Parts: sequence; structure tokens; C-alpha cells
Amino acid sequence: MTQSEISKPIHRRSNQKNYHLICAFCKHRGHTIDRCNMRAGILQRSAALTASESVPSSDAASFDPVSLTTPTYSIADLQALFSQVQALSSSASNSALSMTPGISSEWFLDSACCNHMTDNPHLTSAHTPPVLPTITTADGSAMTVSHVGSISTPNLSISDVFCVPKLHLNLLSVGQLTELGLNLFFSSRGCLVQDSRTGQIVGSARKVGRLFELTSLHFPSSSVSAPVIAASASIELWHSRLGHVSLPRIQTLVSRGLLGSVSSSPFDCMPCQLGKQPALPFNNSESIASATFDLIHSDVWGPSPVPTVGGSRYFVIFVDDFSRYTWIYLMKNRSEVLTIYRDFAKMVQTQYSKAIKVFRSDNAREYRQTDFSTILKHYGTVFHTSCAGTSQQNGRAERKLRHILDTVRALTNAASTPASFWGEAALTAVYTINRCPSPVIQNTTPYERLFGTAPNYSLLKVFGCVCFVLLQPHERTKLQPRSQLCCFLGYGLEEKGYRCYDPVAKRLRVSRHVVFWEHKMFYSLPLFSAGNSDSQVDPLPNLFPEIPSPSAESVNPISDESPPVDPSSDESPTADPTFDESPLSAPAANPVNTTAPEPRRSHRVSTLPSHLRDFHCFSAFATLHEPHTFREASSDPLWQQAMKEELDALLKTGTWDLVDLPAGKSAIGCKWVYKIKTRSDGTVDRYKARLVAKGFTQEYGIDYEETFAPVARLSSVRTLIAVSASRHWPLFQMDVKNAFLNGELTEEVYMQLPPGFSQPPGFSPKVCRLRRALYGLKQAPRAWFAKFSSTISQHGFSASSYDSALFFRRSDHGITLLLLYVDDMIITGDDVQGIQDLKRFLGQHFEMKDLGPLSYFLGLEVSSSSDGYYLTQAKYTSDLISRAGITDSKIVDTPIEYNNRLNIHDGEPLPDATLYRQLVGSLVYLTVTRPDISYAVHIVSQFMAAPRSLHYAAVLRILRYLKGTLFHGLHFSSQSSLTLQAYSDADWAGDPTDRRSTTGYCFLLGDSLISWRSKKQSVVARSSTEAEYRALADTTAELLWLRWLLQDLGIDCSTAVPIHCDNRSAIQIAHNDVFHERTKHIEIDCHFVRHHLLQGTLQLRSVSSQDQLADIFTKPMPPGRFRDLISKLKLVSVHPP
Repeated sequence: MTQSEISKPIHRRSNQKNYHLICAFCKHRGHTIDRCNMRAGILQRSAALTASESVPSSDAASFDPVSLTTPTYSIADLQALFSQVQALSSSASNSALSMTPGISSEWFLDSACCNHMTDNPHLTSAHTPPVLPTITTADGSAMTVSHVGSISTPNLSISDVFCVPKLHLNLLSVGQLTELGLNLFFSSRGCLVQDSRTGQIVGSARKVGRLFELTSLHFPSSSVSAPVIAASASIELWHSRLGHVSLPRIQTLVSRGLLGSVSSSPFDCMPCQLGKQPALPFNNSESIASATFDLIHSDVWGPSPVPTVGGSRYFVIFVDDFSRYTWIYLMKNRSEVLTIYRDFAKMVQTQYSKAIKVFRSDNAREYRQTDFSTILKHYGTVFHTSCAGTSQQNGRAERKLRHILDTVRALTNAASTPASFWGEAALTAVYTINRCPSPVIQNTTPYERLFGTAPNYSLLKVFGCVCFVLLQPHERTKLQPRSQLCCFLGYGLEEKGYRCYDPVAKRLRVSRHVVFWEHKMFYSLPLFSAGNSDSQVDPLPNLFPEIPSPSAESVNPISDESPPVDPSSDESPTADPTFDESPLSAPAANPVNTTAPEPRRSHRVSTLPSHLRDFHCFSAFATLHEPHTFREASSDPLWQQAMKEELDALLKTGTWDLVDLPAGKSAIGCKWVYKIKTRSDGTVDRYKARLVAKGFTQEYGIDYEETFAPVARLSSVRTLIAVSASRHWPLFQMDVKNAFLNGELTEEVYMQLPPGFSQPPGFSPKVCRLRRALYGLKQAPRAWFAKFSSTISQHGFSASSYDSALFFRRSDHGITLLLLYVDDMIITGDDVQGIQDLKRFLGQHFEMKDLGPLSYFLGLEVSSSSDGYYLTQAKYTSDLISRAGITDSKIVDTPIEYNNRLNIHDGEPLPDATLYRQLVGSLVYLTVTRPDISYAVHIVSQFMAAPRSLHYAAVLRILRYLKGTLFHGLHFSSQSSLTLQAYSDADWAGDPTDRRSTTGYCFLLGDSLISWRSKKQSVVARSSTEAEYRALADTTAELLWLRWLLQDLGIDCSTAVPIHCDNRSAIQIAHNDVFHERTKHIEIDCHFVRHHLLQGTLQLRSVSSQDQLADIFTKPMPPGRFRDLISKLKLVSVHPP
């Protein structure tokens, strides 16, 4: 009886008593390793074999030491040696490792073997790579490899095994096992295989003579550190997920256990064959950098025959020589390389705390410009360039370009995407290449080499597959689909999400809430096949109904009620149930209004919701999407309703007639414009859609004449609010819906049908003969103002001679005032009945919207309290700060640095001045309620033509000041008197560029600041007195206008208005009628000021520089002086309720 037979009952008995124990050697239950019979038997057989092979003394005498150091065996010798070992250990061989009868079943560990090898031709999951290796033995003979496969038995599971028919042995490579993260411990008793990551014993081998025979070897899934995919996937699917990577690299990931369970079956990839078939391979260099960013390779590819969706035709790559990690940037022009490399070098320095030592590129022009060399010298980078016409010297970048383009072609061919998506394919290709193992860097991935950790493969998806993106709540209703069918195009560059193309909105969506159908390509769907262009397939509903007949003069509005549509119906897969596409009957003639309808009152909330109490909510709605095209808007029911309301208004007012285009006439185009109207607290008020004519195609004298139309001056708005606060008048606000549609056209203007308008079949094409002034027409504002002026005059109102947009009516009950700015109006006065009569009168003639008490007018936030009115632009300021991208909490005390004098040569030119001009333009409008930034904005406005870096820094300083004073605004006190006074000042030769002076003045009505100015004078002043006197003349002109305006508002201005000036010489010149050579060049200004001084219109008062309030409009101030002046100007902080 053998020892193994004796041990069987012992195991059974031990299992009953100590079943909870597990042996660390044989893995059986019921005992520990020190009582393992299997281990004891292996040790006994190993000792017996060692004793039987001891060398006799006679042989020892003839022992040659040279043969010990350089042993040489032939194949026959090796086979004979293993035959002896097999004969000696036949009684102890483990039949569990046997796979096929008649073939060697033992596996031996070999440290000199380059790869696992066997002579067994029945390998599972076998595949034949393009190039098979040749095995060379110690005596120089060669053996061929027939194929490569995997071994899977109960006691052995291993991949990447060479089948060598002539070997007649089974060898396990020790080196290949260590590459998989395994540790092998050899001893006199045998060998143990340990997982270095988990510390578990995954295999063992016994010592047979001087050889180590494997007993078991398994790779547990827990030994892999990277995320493992639980679901079984085919190797073909992983081939697509990894960007059509080569099969050996997939096998490397499979052998490491990174991809989980992978089923293998032979397959042919047509996109790879079409996209990757090479001509001749490049000769690769053997050298490699010793550390990351020691050497960077770069090259530019382009131009592409087809631009990307974003307009790019080029891309530039940067390849790290050590890790082979690649960065790619899309470009519209080659000249962008300079800016991109500067940002790339800064990124390396910031993120990796390293500097690029050597930069290598070809001899392209974009790398040879002087500015590029200057940047390299600035960072201390050595520049290597190839010889002219020798791109092979930049071989690594060229090879990387080829790899990227091969992958791009494979991705686009497999997904059948349009050619304009090549940019997204390139970004995805680089993303996957960085996560695929490379033989150049010991079969590790560039990602691992750079970051020191394995990438996450569970997030990879098939490029171009069908995906569903979850829609935001404002993009859908409760009864609409919750997701949008999209095409997967890659991974987020700056966001943790997927980049998906929305074919309906024609925009890229970046979201993490995405569900993928990887087995189905998006452009394989019938609706979005490659043969269907956007002009052939339009999955959108017709917004307008068909024209009932060619003689109809107008089109009926869309019905509010529509029959339900079966979502499973295939008859109209793109129809939208919110529209009724059946033609309706023609409307009857407009009846005469016998009774005036009551103006519709607004339903705006009067108080802030609790979740909007914090002022940071002002920027929360900055991400609301406003569509730019009709196609994009027509997929949203909110915008559909907005367009329907606009169409109703057009038809109600009889804006056009449908006619044939007369010979010799041309029709202008039109488009939809979309805007989300918000309240002062940032919440959404309504969605507004406007049909706008393309008036830029009109020709003067043909379809338009005069275009000027007056609007209210913002100084008039502040003055009206100040007077109302002092006299305790209520302020009301009204809005004219579609105001321009009320203007009547005298010219003959034709317009094309609106987008989405369906042309009736069988009739000649129609155009719109405009009867009313449509938005966008050059003469539309003038026609509307003429209509309103003539209408309001019928109610007894007169237009002010000093502000044409101010209308007033005096009666026995008091005065009624109306201030018009295009279609928004402010109504106030002490005639309460007259105000109500005016509202009813306007409601009879126009479609009005009563907005109640004045709260939000032209971006100005008006709040009232018992002590008066407060005027701020907090929401406008918050939106401006968000647009500038200022997200930190850094603030400053003053809008401009003290003693800072900017000139046109400060800093470097901005590559794109668009943002600078947008920010400065917005800041100019912000000065309506913020006099504290007037001087700073006046300075930065002078560099709009060619702004530089220091000018942009000055703009950012203004924004940081505004961030700390977000709720500062003007206070119009109810206790203030109505006495007008002025302050005038000038900064002599303050501009360092042309030495011109700066004029500054301000006007206060009692304690309320109503007008101010900061402007550079048009000529150079030869003295400070001359500069002050020119400022005094400008102040006088503004004073005259304000006096006349106040008279129309019912304010008595019969007394002389004091003007405070801190220059005694200027005051003396005004009182002295003697002219000499120092004053004759300002003689006209002298006469102008002196005339009104003698008339008693004004009086000049001397004031100290410390009390000169206009000082803030002429020069930078230190923080203490600046705070003192804004306090005197009644600029206060108004916190939200």
C-alpha cells in the first residue's frame, strides 16, 4: 500500500474534527501544513532522488571544472536527461496535469527559457500572430514555433504559450512569470509561487533531482491591482474598445488579468486592414531617455481636407521619450503652435514639477520662428531640429503620427462617422494609445510609465456607438423622453464625462449619465446612415402649418390643442405632439375693438425664494442654454411654445401678406433669435423667441430711408427716479409686446418665408410683403417711435424738447410723466387717476404688459423702501464676473492701482482681443450705477484697438473690485431736497502717451447723484488753468441741459446753480473780461461760461481739493481717499432681502 493510500482515512477523520482548518500547502480542509501528508510524501521522494543521483568517487576524480562553468548540451542530451527524471519520478507524477494521452504531462520551471513552451498541439484559444519567433538552443540549433495559445487544466491555467513540436518537453519561463508580478521562492524542498500584490500562494513545484516540477499554478482575479471587468467579453469587443489595438497587446492585458474573463475566437478586422496596412516599417532607434520630460518629440499634421466641426484643420502632438505618453492639440492654423507650446510647458512645470530639457522637431516653419526659440530659451530647453527634407530624423514623432492616423482611419471606418469627426477620432485615438502596452517600454502602458499606476479600462467604450444621454430637467417635460439618442465620440478633456454628439441639436454634449449600446454603431441606423446628409434627413417637425391657399393673406397660428400621437407609431417618427400640422381655416378680418381690454398683469414673484437668498445664486443660471438655430430650438417644447406665441403676435397685427415676388425686386432673409428672460434675482421669467429680418441686406434709397430713433438718456432715468423719491411719487413699469410690429412701413419691403414654413405643393413660391416694421429692419425703430409719439399725443401728452423720449401731461390733478426706452417705459407722477387713464389708453392701442412697480429696468435693479429708492446692477455684475472666469475669492480695495499710468506699449499684445473688448463694453454699461469705476473704465477703454497683457490685467482688477462690492449702488433719498449743484475738476496732462488732460464732473440733486462724466479732453492744454477751464465749459453745458430737463419734470430751477471748482485761476478768468495771449485760444469757452455766469444761470464757488468730489473721476486714488469720496457720493451697499 502506498503512502497516499494510507493517508486517505486520516484525511477523512481529520475532516470530521477540524474541518475549519485549511492547509496552506495542498489547500485541503481538516489539517494544517505541518501535518500535511502530501507535503511529507513529496519531501521523502525528493530526498530519495537526490541520494540516488550522488556522484561516485571515480567519476569525481575525472570531473572537469570547465564543464561546470560552460555546460553545453545537445537536444538529444536534454531529452535523455528528462527521460531519466521521468523514469525516476514516474511513481510520483501527478496525472492531474495531463492533457492528452501519449504526450508529456510534466511541466518544469526553467530560468533560461525566454517563454512558456510545450510540444502539445492541442492548445485552447490558439491564434497565429503575423510573425512567429524561432527558438535557439544552447548548441546553436533552431526550433520553430507553430502557434501561440493558452493552457487551461484543473491545476494549471496560463496564457501566451509557444507550441514547439520538436521540443518534447513542457517548460515554464521563470522570467515570464515574474513579469506577471509573481515571486518564486526556491529551496531544497521545492518551489513556491506567490502573488506579490496579495501575498497569496498561487502555485507550487516539487524538487525532482535538480529540476523543479510544477504541481499547480493558478492566477486569482484578486491579484490584479487595476480595475477588472466582471462581465465576459469577446476579444473582438475589446479590440474595438481599445481603439483597434493589435492582438498581442490585448493578450498582454489578458495575461495580466486586467480585462477579466475574455473569450477568444479568430476574427478579421476590415477597418484595421483598411486603416493600418503599412508600406515599409521605419527603422527604430534603440536609445531612450532616462527620465520623463528629458526629451519631447513634436510634429504638426495637416492641413486636413475636411475641417472638424469646430473648424480645426491641424493638430500638434508632444511625445515624452521616456514614457511615450502623447499629448494632442487641435488647431485651426499652424501659427497656434507657439501659444500651445507655451501653455504645454507651463502645464509640465506646474503639474509634474519638471522642465523640458530637450525639444526635438522637424524643420517646419512654425518651429523656426524667433518667438518660438525665445520661449525655449526662456525655459532653458535645448532645441534639436532635423535637417531640411529629412523627416526621418524626427522618426519617433513621425511614427506616432502614423500610429494616430492609422487608428483614426480604423475608428472612422468602423463607425462610419462623417469626415468632419476626424478631430474627435484623433483625440480618442491618443486617449486609447496612452493606455495600451508598448513593447518599446517593456510592455507597459505610457499611462503607467508616466503616472505610476495602471489605467482604468472599465470606462472605455466603442467609438461611434449608439449612446443615450440623460437630458437636464429644463430640456424636457415630464411626458417627454428622459434621454437623447447620441453618437459616442470620446472622453471628456476637462470634465469627467463622455463626449456625445447630439444630431438634433447639432452640438456636443458632455455628460457622465450615459448608457451605451456598444454592439450597434450610431451611423448604421437607417435615419443617420452615412448616405443621408443633413439636408436629406430632417428629423424635426414643421413648426408652421401649410399655407391653405395661394390667395390667403396670412397664416393661421398653431392650435394650442393637438390630438394625441401614439409613440409606437411608425408613420411619423419625427413628429412632435405639441404641434398640429393640419391646415386651419383662414382668420376673419380683424374686428374693431369696441371695449379696451385690461392690460395683462405680470405674475413675477415679489419676494425671493428661500433657496435664492444667497447672492451667489446670481451666477447659477449662467449655464442655461439658449439655442442658436431653428433646428436646435424646435426640439424643445419650451422654445416651440415661444415661437408659437411670436407667430400669433405677427398674425394678429397683420405683419405681412403672402404674395409673389415682383420682377426686379429682391427679398431679404429672416431668422429666429432666442433669449431666456430672467428676473433681477436670476430666476427664469420666460422663454422669448423673436423672428428677426436680416436688415443688413437692405439698400439705402430702395427699401429704407431714415433710421434714427431717439431713446431715453440714462441720466434722464436717474433724474426721474431722484425726483420721484424726493416727491414720494410711485414708479410703475410697462412693456409693449412686439413693439416694432406696431410701426407702419411706408417702403416696399419683401421677406423670405420664416424657417420651418412649409410651402404648399403645386403653387409658385411665395414671399412676405411686410406691412408692419419687423425686428431687424433698419427703419423699424424709427417707425415704432413715430407710431408711439403720434398715439401718445392723442392722449394730451407732449414730448420734452430736451429728451425726446420723455412725455408729460399737466392737468388740474397734477403731472403725469412717461419715459420710453424702445419698448420699456417708466410711468410716474402725482396724478393717480391720470396714471390709470394712461394705462388703459395704452392697452387700447397696443398689446401691453403691466409689470407693476418698477423693479428691473434695462438691467437696472430698482428697490424701494421708506427712505427712498436704491439703484443697483448686482445681477449684471455677477454675470460679468462669471463670463470673465474669475472663480477665486481674491478682491481689491480700488478699481485701479494708485499712481498707475497705462500706455499703449505696456505688456505683450493679446493674441485675441475679443474677450477684452466684450468685458470693457460691459463695464461701460455698468457705469450707469457705478460712478466709482468710471475713471478706471475710461482708462481701459482707450486700448480697445490693440489691447495688451497689462491692459487686460487692469480689467481683471476692476472685476475683482466689483466682486468685493457686488451690491454697491446709488441711493436716491426720500428726504433729499431738489437743489442742483455741480463739481468740476481736471487732471492736467495726465495721459502719459499724448499728455492730454482728463475732464471730470458730477451733479447732485440734493443728496442724489444724477449725472457724472470722466473723459479725456480733445486737445492738449498748455496749463492746468486751461485744462480746468475746458472742464468748466463741459460742466456748464451739462448744467444747462439738466436745468431744462428738470423744468419739464416740474422742478423750479430759477436760482443760480453752484459749480464747485478747486482752481482759482479758472474762476478769475470767468469773472474777468480781459483776454490776453494766455486765454485767447480758449476764448469761445470763456465767452460761453461768462455768458451764463452773467445771466445768473450758474455761480462759481471755490472749493478745497479735499472737498472736490469730482476728483474721483480724474485720477487714481489711494484706498482711504477713494472710500471717503464714494461715501460722499452716496454710493451705498444694498444687500438683498
